[in-house]
Amino acid sequence: MHEFNNTVSVKAIALFWGLISLAGFSKAGMALDMIQASQQVKTQVCKDNLTVDQALEKSIKSHSQRDIGWRTFQEDDYYDIERAVLINKAMELRYRWRVFADGRIQPQSPRAEKLCGLNAD
Repeated sequence: MHEFNNTVSVKAIALFWGLISLAGFSKAGMALDMIQASQQVKTQVCKDNLTVDQALEKSIKSHSQRDIGWRTFQEDDYYDIERAVLINKAMELRYRWRVFADGRIQPQSPRAEKLCGLNAD
C-alpha cells in the first residue's frame, strides 16, 4: 500500500468538494424556482384589479404594439422577470420586476412601478 502524505493535495481536494457543495446549496436555497417567480409576477394584482399579465395584454392590444414576450434572468438570490414590448422599429419598452427568495416582488423599472402603482412592494 502506498501512503498518501501530501497534505496540500488533500486540502485542495477538500476545498474543491467544499466549493462544489456550497455552489449546489446556494441554488437549492432559493425558495422559488424560475417558473414560480415568473407566475408570481404575472398574477400580481395591479391597477383596475387586473393582474400584471392582463394589464400588459390589454395595453399591447389597445396600442397595436408588438409583444416580444417574457424573459427571466436568474441571479444568486433573486430572479428578474421582464416583459418587453416593441412600440416601433427603434423603441422597446421594458417592464421588469425582481422576485427575491422569500417571495417579495419589487419593481425594477419605472414602467413596472407605474403599472402596479400603489400595489407595489
